[in-house]
Amino acid sequence: MIVILLLTITCTGMVTAFAASSEGDHDVVLEKVIVQPGDTLWQIATAHKPRGKDTRIYIEHIKDYNGLTASAIRSGDVLILPPK
Repeated sequence: MIVILLLTITCTGMVTAFAASSEGDHDVVLEKVIVQPGDTLWQIATAHKPRGKDTRIYIEHIKDYNGLTASAIRSGDVLILPPK
């Protein structure tokens, strides 16, 4: 009975340890860009998008992440870029 109890406690502890270590893998650091005078969403998207990704799609992702309904941005705006 004691052996079964010890095995149960040990196995439960191992599962908990593995579950906790895998949760830390989901930490994503989002890059931010401060809009400079003359910047456009197209320029920012082209400079930061993942290789091979369509610029128009990446612009839509930037707009979604920042709650933008239009492509208008102003100098000084801080944009959060989608993870790559």
